Order: sequence, then C-alpha cells, then structure tokens
Amino acid sequence: MTGRGSVEAELRRTLEHYWSQLPAPSGPSIASTDLAIPLGPGTVRVGVDSDRHRHLLVPIAADAPEVTDRSGSGVRLTTRALTSGEGSLRYADLECARPDLSGVFTGLAADVCLALLSGPDDPGTAVSTHLDDWRALLGAGVRVWTTPRLGGLTAELLVLDRLLDLDGQAVSSWSGPLGEAQDFRSARHAIEVKASLTKEGRLIRIHGTDQLESPVGGMLGLVWFRLRTADPGAGVGLVELIERCLERGGAAAVLDRLDRLGLPALSEPEIAAARFEVVEQRWYRVDDDFPSIHPGRFREQAVPAGVGAVEYLVDLDVVAAETAPVDDLLTTFLEQR
Repeated sequence: MTGRGSVEAELRRTLEHYWSQLPAPSGPSIASTDLAIPLGPGTVRVGVDSDRHRHLLVPIAADAPEVTDRSGSGVRLTTRALTSGEGSLRYADLECARPDLSGVFTGLAADVCLALLSGPDDPGTAVSTHLDDWRALLGAGVRVWTTPRLGGLTAELLVLDRLLDLDGQAVSSWSGPLGEAQDFRSARHAIEVKASLTKEGRLIRIHGTDQLESPVGGMLGLVWFRLRTADPGAGVGLVELIERCLERGGAAAVLDRLDRLGLPALSEPEIAAARFEVVEQRWYRVDDDFPSIHPGRFREQAVPAGVGAVEYLVDLDVVAAETAPVDDLLTTFLEQR
C-alpha cells in the first residue's frame, strides 16, 4: 500500500489499538493519550469514557467558538475542557455513543485525522464539516450484522480476493457497497455474489428487478457459495480476508466500501470471531434461460408503472451451473476493465 491509503490504514490500526488498550476511567472523566498530531493549541488525543465510548479529542483555541452537534444518537460533537500533560485545553470532542457504529466511527476519526494533518486554521469547524459529510454518506442508516450478512460479505470478499490475484486494481470493480445493482461491475460485465448458510437447497433472494439484468453487450455471472460457520483456526476469517485485500488492493477504496456498508470495527467480538468454511461453490451464467424478473421480461421492456421494491426467490437447483472454473468467469469479467 502506498500514499493516502497506507496512512489511513495505519491511522485506523493506531486508533483501534488505543481505544482497546486505554482503561475505562471512573466517573465523568475521560482517559486519553496523545495521538502525536500537533495543532496550534495542542495535540490531538484519543480517549475512552467510563462507558467505553470512543472519543477523538481535537484541540481548539481558547477563544474559538464552541462546536456542538447532538443531532445524531450515535455520534456526537461537543466542546469540553480536558487537563493533560499539556495543561488545561479546550477540545472538540467527537464521541461514538453506539458500539455498533464503532467501525464507522473509526473511519470517520481516521478521515478527520488525515484532514488535520494539513493544519487547518479552525480545527473545530473541520471536525464539524467532516461529521456532516459522513452523516450524509451514511444517511441510509445502519443495519444489524447478522451471521448471514457476515457470510454474504465474506463471499464478496472471497471473490474480491481472487480478483486481486488476477488484477491488483480490481477493487475499483467492487460496486455493491456503492449502491450498484450487482456486487461487481466492469466496463462490460457484472458479477452478483450470493451466499447461503443452509445445509440443503440452493435458494437465493433477489433484491429488485435490476439485480439479474445483464449489462448491455456484456455478461452477468452469478457466483454462489454454501458456507458454514467455522471454529477458531478453521476456514477463513472475515478479518483475515479484509487484511489481505487491504494489503494487495487500494486500501483507501476497500476501507471506503467497508465504511459505506457500516461494518463495525474489526476488533468488535462478532467481527473478529466471524469465520466460515466454503462447503460448496458454483457459478451460473445469467442469460435468457435463467429464471429472473427484470425489465426485459416485460412487454414494454420496462417494469410496469407502480411496481417497485420487488424481492423474489430463485431456486438454483433448476438451473445448470457452469462446469468451467470460476476463474474463467473472473478473467472474462476483467477483460477491457
């Protein structure tokens, strides 16, 4: 990794380390440590409170206006005084009040720190602006990370990991977290990834009428995994997969996509413990013979007016899987990317 991506990844690791190691104080105080990012009034600090809420403390001038933003239930911005080795200073206090947002907050804090490295004239306003930007980015809200959802992300990362083996720039094609209909899009082709944790059957759930719509002039492939949860040391860990992709792909792009998904911090117990074994893997060519609902199925080549939010099930047992290796699909996908 080089450039901004490597700096951001290192910042995240540093933040996670401090937040996990700092002892929770008693009472209303904050236990904090120096992050070694100097600003005019002082240095940026990382802290935790008695509830183990995470804090990023950005020093502001004694005469700077207060910054306050309590509009969100998960991330709050207040102004507080804090006594440390540098004496008593005022800080813009960015706090994560919800553990399920810890991963998103780490990304926000790292992004703020990167902006502070340039030494802005008004650090408090810089923090407030970044908080507004992140709220806009994550406006859709945060979904619960159930085991099936973690399995689905693992399946996507397994495909991304293999794509990165073939092309180190392939992370740009990971489009699902960006709101695209399919999980991966290249200039001509698309790949949708599905995972199942059931022991029998091959039912998949399709979201919307465009998820199985082939790109014009291109191919749509569907990669399906049967996964099962694995014990420690067995299978593949979600964190391991993420770290592999960070090391070989564009770290900033990978982190951006994970943030858009609202993935909790990698140190959170349910994320760190997420491991899966691949029991079965198949891929399918989504063509006219593949059971699907998409605009081309309708007489006017468009979904009828008034129809929306379509979800349906497809039974893959009625479809013939491709016999060629999945690498054939991935190689074709990357052509003229």
